[in-house]
Amino acid sequence: MKKLKNALPFIYLILVTIWLRLINLGYSDYQGDEIRALYRPQAGQEISNFLLNQRKGPVQFLVTYIIKLFNFAYDNEFFVRLPFALAGIGAVYFFYKFVKLELGKRIALYSALFMALNGLFVAFARIVQYQSFVILFSILTLYFLSLSTKNKTWKISGLYLGATFWGISILTHFDGIFIAPFVLYLLYRWYKDTNFPLIKSIKMKHLAFSLAIFLAILAVFYVPFFFSISESTKEYWSNRISSRTGSSISTFKLYNPIFVIYLYAILAFLSLSRFKEKLPLLAWFLFPFFAMEVLISQPGTHIYTYIIPLCILISYGLENLDVLIEKNQTKLKFINNWYLKLIIFLLLFSLSHVVFVDNTREYAWEDKRFLMLELPKKHNQSSFGFPYYRHWEEIGTYFQTLEENGYYLTNEKKSIASYYVPANLKNMELEADAAQLSGYTYLIYIKKPQSRNERMLEKEPSFWESKHEPVKTYLNNGRVVAKIYRLSASELEKIRN
Repeated sequence: MKKLKNALPFIYLILVTIWLRLINLGYSDYQGDEIRALYRPQAGQEISNFLLNQRKGPVQFLVTYIIKLFNFAYDNEFFVRLPFALAGIGAVYFFYKFVKLELGKRIALYSALFMALNGLFVAFARIVQYQSFVILFSILTLYFLSLSTKNKTWKISGLYLGATFWGISILTHFDGIFIAPFVLYLLYRWYKDTNFPLIKSIKMKHLAFSLAIFLAILAVFYVPFFFSISESTKEYWSNRISSRTGSSISTFKLYNPIFVIYLYAILAFLSLSRFKEKLPLLAWFLFPFFAMEVLISQPGTHIYTYIIPLCILISYGLENLDVLIEKNQTKLKFINNWYLKLIIFLLLFSLSHVVFVDNTREYAWEDKRFLMLELPKKHNQSSFGFPYYRHWEEIGTYFQTLEENGYYLTNEKKSIASYYVPANLKNMELEADAAQLSGYTYLIYIKKPQSRNERMLEKEPSFWESKHEPVKTYLNNGRVVAKIYRLSASELEKIRN
């Protein structure tokens, strides 16, 4: 019975991690950059050429390439997202194992729970995007390097595995570089370890060989990539560095609404004691924090690079809160340590469930409530991983039943519409002869679109509702989320004029 009681916190960690990443995983239409992460080469394009034309490392495309072998049309969203969700689950598990090696079981449990329940990491695991794999490979890097300094059996193999996974992490995305401070700390510790009978020259050879493996993995892709980099990719990177849009605080609060940012702030403050023993962790935190908040003007969700070490730092804060309560037991006798932590982690789980799993109403596109508190809609802010269903597959099926060819126009992102709408309809905005349209044009109106544009042909939704009858209407739980209007060439010309 005692063993079961001791195991309950870890069982809770596993259950909430799996629940938040797998339940209702296939509910949403593809969103954000999910479609761009699919392996969809142009006719006759080789896989190598396709990979070199992307803005990111090749791993997410290699994953979706493998998925394509089993689900060619990518029409099963659950199946397509599943590898990324499993990577997210694996990242939490190995994060626990890594922190346990470094800092003990209690801090490991707190840290893994904060990662498992943080909205950013939940969102990453619910979409087809590189982040879950970057995080998994980064954590595996740290885990095996830590293992090489703690366990003689893993002294050599842990070093090489760590170097390999770090290379794969950066191969997945450049974000993998931001664990560098703690990697260097672990390598220094490995070299200085006196408990393993290796002379310094042999140690240096192993370090050199592991470095060669690391560089070789990167060179396989990034050398040809940098020689073939396109101007559009350079412009994309330049914009991310130079143009400031939004703030990291608003991004964090979007994925972790209401009280979470204040909880993190309090625990971060409480973690400031015992400063010296946290220097490697602080260096790990400060490196991506400085890069994202000072050097890069548009960090977006890349703030996850410093939230990972922050999960460990605030776990110290929670441990220090334990000590504070115990020292002031007479004054704080109404507070029970165990119940306080239970409430914190139950609240975090319940909030993430309401935000990401429950789809009776779709945060952040619609107003939603959590424990009598309002979760304000924030659909004007770029977001992904949240419940989002606009019946795009049904819209595509409807158009496939039409015998006529024609045009379509939508207020949704072109990448989403072009993916779901069949080839018998052409996007009116992309046609050179759009001024001389003939036949019918179908207007696909999406309520609260990912494009954040509610207008079509410069007309508000109220115009279409009052002037035209839709040929198809799609609802979620009784709420209209999409409509299709059918206009003749003369009707369309009249509206445009």
